[in-house]
Amino acid sequence: MIYKDSDNKMPVVAILQRMLALAGPDKRPLIERELRMMRAGIAAEREAAGLIDVYLKDSTRTAVVHDLRLVSNDGEAAQIDHLLIHRSRRFYLLGTRHFAHGLRITEDGDFLRWNEATKSFEPMPSPLDELARQVSVLRDALEPFGLDDAPVDTLVLLAPNARIERPRRFDSGRVMKADQFMEKLNNGADNAPALAALGNLNRTRMSDSIGDIAHKLIALHRPSTADTMSRFGLRREAPLPQACAGAAVGSAQ
Repeated sequence: MIYKDSDNKMPVVAILQRMLALAGPDKRPLIERELRMMRAGIAAEREAAGLIDVYLKDSTRTAVVHDLRLVSNDGEAAQIDHLLIHRSRRFYLLGTRHFAHGLRITEDGDFLRWNEATKSFEPMPSPLDELARQVSVLRDALEPFGLDDAPVDTLVLLAPNARIERPRRFDSGRVMKADQFMEKLNNGADNAPALAALGNLNRTRMSDSIGDIAHKLIALHRPSTADTMSRFGLRREAPLPQACAGAAVGSAQ
């Protein structure tokens, strides 16, 4: 069952577009790059959410929460793309990434993305490391419910048309295309530990407490647009676009 849809990201896009108009030549390339990445990320997240919803919208065993931003007590934020809460008290934290021109994972587990402009691969932060940080924040949020030690599996989902160069030694099994993940989930057959228990996610009856957990986590959702300009060292000296004022982002279903 879907408990929360993805937030409306267009207010943030509008902020970035306004920032672009205010920015000097030193900031403009960074903001343009952020806009490209955000638009690509929105498309990847929407595509993955659509696949997840097709398989799990009628599930009575799994609660689905899209686009959940949690903030820990020490101020660390975690933007979780998709969270599946299984009635077995197992959590599946899914991150979506978009690589239009290719992804390479090295033998040491480093991630490189293809830069079409320079015709070369360039280093990027590991999405697996990012998911590990999200798990830490999620556990803080689950602590009041007595679930801070619950099993949390993480997976990186890529667009179905993504090109991936995989290493031989480093285990890249937690990085897969979104459609392959949903196929494995539906078939329930895979050797990867994170997928081994997924076979029956969309069957049997859901405990009411799982829905309660989903609602409690959604109540902790903290969408953020206020710090977008400050990330680029800009001051908000002019009114933001109307779409950003009091925008309602996120809804629980």
